[in-house]
Amino acid sequence: MDCPNCGVYNPEGRQVCWRCDHELPKPEEPKKQGADAARRRRQMWILVGVILLIWVLLTWLLPQLLSGGPALTP
Repeated sequence: MDCPNCGVYNPEGRQVCWRCDHELPKPEEPKKQGADAARRRRQMWILVGVILLIWVLLTWLLPQLLSGGPALTP
């Protein structure tokens, strides 16, 4: 990593520059991919469920409602 103050290279893990004693920026931690992937999988299954529910409504319930369907009287 190069020092933002003097531009000299410093090995990874150092907290201050060896030349100018300027504090080096802390390395950014990589994002956790597991939580993001799990969230996308959950969203995909919700979408599949909604599409399946719409399909059931359009193919079975809507035609029965439009045609009058069987009476619900005893």
